[in-house]
Amino acid sequence: MLVLGLAAVAATALLARENPFARWILNEVFAPERVLPQIGLGAACGLVSARIFGAVLLLFGLGIVAGSLGQDWLLWVLYNVPEGPTHLFLTGPISFLAIGIALVPGARLLPWLLPVAAIVAGAMLSLAIMLTDPSLHDPAFTWVPVLVAFWLIAVVSLSVRAFRRRWFPIFGRILGSWLITIGLLYGGASLMPRLEPPPPPTDTSQESTRGAELNRTIPGLPAPEQPVPFPGGVERPQLP
Repeated sequence: MLVLGLAAVAATALLARENPFARWILNEVFAPERVLPQIGLGAACGLVSARIFGAVLLLFGLGIVAGSLGQDWLLWVLYNVPEGPTHLFLTGPISFLAIGIALVPGARLLPWLLPVAAIVAGAMLSLAIMLTDPSLHDPAFTWVPVLVAFWLIAVVSLSVRAFRRRWFPIFGRILGSWLITIGLLYGGASLMPRLEPPPPPTDTSQESTRGAELNRTIPGLPAPEQPVPFPGGVERPQLP
C-alpha cells in the first residue's frame, strides 16, 4: 500500500507541469495544513485497538459526509471569525487542534477523544475540498482528496502498529502538543488583520516651487494679475 501510494505521488509530481489536475493535487491535497492533521490522526489510530481504529475510520467518513451536507451552516458559523474567509475558514487550525487535543491527554482518554477528533477532521476536510475545488463539482476533485486522506491515515496507522514500542504513547503526547502549537500559531497568524502599506509621501516642496515658477513675472510681459490693454489705449469691452 505504501509503495503504490508513493508511486502515485511520484507520477502526480511528474505530470504537474502539464496537467492542471495533478498540479492541484500537489498544491492543495498534499498541502502541509492538509497532510499533517491526517498524519496525526493516523498516528493516533495506531495507538488504539483495532476495533476503535475501524470506528475512527468510519467516523472520519461520516464527518466528511456531515461536512458536505452542512457546508452552509459551517460557513455561516466560521464566517464570523475575524479573517476567516481569507484563510479557508480556518479549516487547517481547527483540524490541528482537534487531533492534538485528542493525543495530549494520553492513552486513557485517547479512545474517547479520538472519535470526536475524527468527526471534526472529516468535516474540516470536506469544507476545505469545497473551498479549493476549481471545477464545477467534478467528482474527481472530491474523491481524490478523500482517498488520499484515508490512504495517509491507514499507512501511518499500520506503520505505527507494525513497529510499536512501549514509549510510543509518550511520543503520541509529544506529537499532540506539536499539533496544538502549530494550530495555535497558524490560527493566530490567520486572525491577524492584513496591514496595508501606507501611501507614498508627497513632496509639497516641489509643488510649491512649481507654483511659484508659474506665477513669477517675466521681464517685458505684463504680470498675470494685470489685464492686457488693447492697442491705442482702448479699454477692453465688458462682455454681458
